[in-house]
Amino acid sequence: MDKETADKTRGMIRRVVLKNVKDDGQTQTASAEVAEGVWRDDVEIMQPYGLASHVPVDGSLAVVLAIGGDQGDLVIMNVSNPSKRLGKLPEGAVGNYNEHGDRVLILPDGTVQVAAGTALDVTVGGVNFRVSADGVDITGGYVRHNGKNIGDTHVHGGVVPGGEDTDVPSN
Repeated sequence: MDKETADKTRGMIRRVVLKNVKDDGQTQTASAEVAEGVWRDDVEIMQPYGLASHVPVDGSLAVVLAIGGDQGDLVIMNVSNPSKRLGKLPEGAVGNYNEHGDRVLILPDGTVQVAAGTALDVTVGGVNFRVSADGVDITGGYVRHNGKNIGDTHVHGGVVPGGEDTDVPSN
């Protein structure tokens, strides 16, 4: 193989450093350093369906592919940031995480772990369940335990009307 062909082949796939990640259009783009001091701007970042992220640029690396060997038609694939990586997972585990330590882990034993620095919000229709350092808030809908209403509309039987509060729960 001659040098020109070898250089073109080597240039089809390469590791790059990223900067200027933009996430405001139909596709996410970034500037990629394709050779020392040589930057290509607004290169499309290919993201898998169902997974979206906006990588912290400091230390972010990616694989860039020149479509058809054309250096003018680049796409960025497999973006990573080794300094922010979630590691030490057991074999078979899957995780989503961010640079602050918030994460959702699916462990091989069937356990799902969620760790959130501020709050965990679950919203379905008009019902919101929020767990924060202050406690648990449920807004909308009803709350039941073993089929019994324990929400703000529940009533107690066998209570004599008057000005006193009910006693603590009996069970």
